[in-house]
Amino acid sequence: MSAMKEWNIISKDYQATVRISLDDVHYGPISPGEKELKLLGEVEGKDTLEIGCGGGQNAIVLAKWGARSVGLDISEEQIKYATRLARKHKVKVQFHVGNMEGMDMFNEESFDIILSSCAIGYSENPGQVFHEVFRILRKDGLFVFCVMHPIAIRGRVVRYGGRKFWALGNYFYSGKRIWKWKIKRKAAKFYGYGRTFGDYFNPLVTSGFVIERILEPKPYPLNKMTETEMKKIPYFDEEYLKDYEIWRRIPFTLLFKARKPIK
Repeated sequence: MSAMKEWNIISKDYQATVRISLDDVHYGPISPGEKELKLLGEVEGKDTLEIGCGGGQNAIVLAKWGARSVGLDISEEQIKYATRLARKHKVKVQFHVGNMEGMDMFNEESFDIILSSCAIGYSENPGQVFHEVFRILRKDGLFVFCVMHPIAIRGRVVRYGGRKFWALGNYFYSGKRIWKWKIKRKAAKFYGYGRTFGDYFNPLVTSGFVIERILEPKPYPLNKMTETEMKKIPYFDEEYLKDYEIWRRIPFTLLFKARKPIK
């Protein structure tokens, strides 16, 4: 089982099913995007890299905003889609197929901003990813990434007394978790890791980063939004509407904003 193989299987159906903005940088399903959270600052004229870029939507948005944008993903099919999408939107983005744990195609201190949205959770070794990001980021450069929140990743929806609740499992379980992802007629097996908050925070600091902000943004109030408003959500999957009463009460996304020191 490999992330590359499995993403290649579902890429086409995933991109056809999930709505991802091409006007705002997204930070995970039903969470606020860059226009609201303002984590990246001014990107115009800067060298930016998105690792785990998938279909390239964030990288394309950064190019629209004036960045010299680069995207990296492990899946050839996702990169093929991203390349076509960038061409359709008439922006220049340099896409690469590769593993975020070993980004040898990039020289030291090549980027001003490095971004990752819901991809590092798939990595076997986040510490190695952070080390690589630190290497290729320029001094005073910015690293912004999000992962699925440990509370969201360790629970499941249960019913009791006619109501739905979020049942939290073992927070400290750090082994692999494997799940089947079925989209339309395609299905793929994926694996991730049951990491704690500290499993991200500590390797980030050890790699040399200074952490500036940590966010656990509230999901959008889907039950109060008009159809027009919902279309502006940066990343939206209708699956979350089924159990919205659950999702509105727990953090789905964990966000880090970190900087490489000047000295």
